[in-house]
Amino acid sequence: MQSKKGKQRFLLLLPAMLLAFLLTGCTRETAAEAIGKAQESLQSIESMRYTLTMDTKMSAEGQTVQMKTLAGVDYIREPQQMKMEIASKINGVGGINMISYMTETDGVYTLYSGLDMGEQTYWQKSEPENTDSFTQYNAESNLELYLSCAEPFEAAGEGTLSNGMETIRYNGILSGEQLEKVIVNAGISSQMESMGFDASLTQAMFRELGDLPISIWIEKDTYMPVQYEMDMTAVMQGMISGMMKSLNNGTSPDITVDRVYICMTVQSVNDVDHIEIPEEALAAESAEAGGAMETPQLVEQELTDENYQTFFRPATDFGYEYVGRAYCKAPQDMFGKESFLDAYLPYGDNLTYSEDGQTLWSSAHGMLVLQTTAYTEEDARAVVEQAYQELVDSGIDFLEGEVGETQYDASYDIAFKPVGYYEDTENGKQPRIAVLYADNKQEHYYLYAQITYLPEQFDEQYPQMLEELRDAFGLSLPQYTLSEFY
Repeated sequence: MQSKKGKQRFLLLLPAMLLAFLLTGCTRETAAEAIGKAQESLQSIESMRYTLTMDTKMSAEGQTVQMKTLAGVDYIREPQQMKMEIASKINGVGGINMISYMTETDGVYTLYSGLDMGEQTYWQKSEPENTDSFTQYNAESNLELYLSCAEPFEAAGEGTLSNGMETIRYNGILSGEQLEKVIVNAGISSQMESMGFDASLTQAMFRELGDLPISIWIEKDTYMPVQYEMDMTAVMQGMISGMMKSLNNGTSPDITVDRVYICMTVQSVNDVDHIEIPEEALAAESAEAGGAMETPQLVEQELTDENYQTFFRPATDFGYEYVGRAYCKAPQDMFGKESFLDAYLPYGDNLTYSEDGQTLWSSAHGMLVLQTTAYTEEDARAVVEQAYQELVDSGIDFLEGEVGETQYDASYDIAFKPVGYYEDTENGKQPRIAVLYADNKQEHYYLYAQITYLPEQFDEQYPQMLEELRDAFGLSLPQYTLSEFY
């Protein structure tokens, strides 16, 4: 049988495999008119700015590993330049952030890779002979490849993306045969073979993966493809099952892929004029030449009982200016050892911890967020309803008609409930609107957050603060005005 350490290796290998997969494609003709125009539109770009998000959750022997990754990329076509910022968190704990720059001069590629350790970034320079690995980070070429790779698309409605673009969504299918080409081109098969998997076994495994639905959003006016989305849960379950059966001589795998979600969104086109490489990166020592570009390995940030309360700073790696990342203690039984969870709170100078370090809160620009960890034998709804009952038991005065129903998403085990009430302050009773939120992080353990509007503190930065909190929690938080409270 494969050891638990070996299984953890596969759980942590998955995001690297996915990052390679999500930006790679295959070639094939398509007859759909809109798709054809989208392919033509791609040829007009000179630069792009885009984000990549991955949300994965896997379970093995009662343990769960959840990884959320966000990558931000600036890209210039000619001469080719890229800036990539990648940040991840595993089971709510932040990792060291990675930033890379790639340049091309007369056909020679140079890669500058940096690990952000908080106080200092450590840089390394290389000139890889094999430049194929750069392709996986090139959203321009891969959008075109996915457009031509999937089966004929069907329109699936209109909508406005989070970046404000008016789009039409098209749904298509990547067949099992096409998936095999995608995975081979992405280098996933070579990664697996380097770990000891026989080439013929991996090829047979890929052919059995089945089909993968894919959605692509095309901007109405320009026909520019500006977003794609894939739910790869079933496909990755097939890959992991094949890997484990190969290792365990055909026995059934005991690793469950609970969720694999991938999304790429173009933020803007043709507005990246220049990518400036920091002087310390340019002065970095060169790595051993001749190798291919390697996918960076994420390293856990060193947090201790003595220092975890000192790391609060804006989460700029996620593009946030007003939301900061802090850390709080996880319950001892959650991971069976001393561990820390990251928290996304309004960034200011009033961060406060509870005595046990498991609860923290902060406010700025009219928003307050409290975060802690909750335990229940039920689901996220139980966490939210318990929090609401504690408000009721406190004797708080609720705003008439401002207590909403608990909303629940069973696929992600997430729940939230809006409530309105009055709070006693130094300036008398003040109206509040709060969203009670719970998100599954580990079996029976939930992130609980109370996101509260403080209308008397609304300022010019309030709309941006709200937008960043929407992104951090994945919630459609409404933008209230003062007149709606008073």
